Amino acid sequence: MRKTLFLTAGLLMASSGLVHAADYGSALSSPSPFISELRMGVLAHDVDRREQGSIDIQGEVLFSPLWGDAEDKSFLNVLLTPRPHIGGSVNTAGDTSYGYVGLSWLYPIWGPVFIEASFGGAVHDGNLKDTDPKREPLGTRALFRETASIGFDYDNYRFMLTVEHLSNAGLGTWNHGLTHVGGRVGYKF
Repeated sequence: MRKTLFLTAGLLMASSGLVHAADYGSALSSPSPFISELRMGVLAHDVDRREQGSIDIQGEVLFSPLWGDAEDKSFLNVLLTPRPHIGGSVNTAGDTSYGYVGLSWLYPIWGPVFIEASFGGAVHDGNLKDTDPKREPLGTRALFRETASIGFDYDNYRFMLTVEHLSNAGLGTWNHGLTHVGGRVGYKF
């Protein structure tokens, strides 16, 4: 837990330190041509399961698409131009915390409203075996991570409701997984 907490705190400090105002009162400018968005979120931890009853604080950095035309919002172009992301999630009650990387696909569905899906991997500090009735046995240290979100854009801000799931897809002896639900806010550069 301590290692994940320090890793996530370091990631959040580094990402927030990269963001700066061009001058007093102006909008934020991108710290790099590669960073496209910074996000923060609060999610209910492991809803309706063993570790329920606490919250996760999450931070994420999204990068510019690896290839393709970022302005082309056609379904095929969105599918072929995912944005890489890196992030971390710290549980406020000392339950499972994790760091993650992956790819995100955002598709506008009507005006400012969009849907987003992501897929990647995570490394956690939770239990591997069923040794504690209050902790999920996750089976492997590395897990798959998927999210689904619906949200809307307002100026440079992005607001979304997110469902997140982590599991080892049956590759380990134990595979209880974790499911989190909550809200996230992003700032787009």
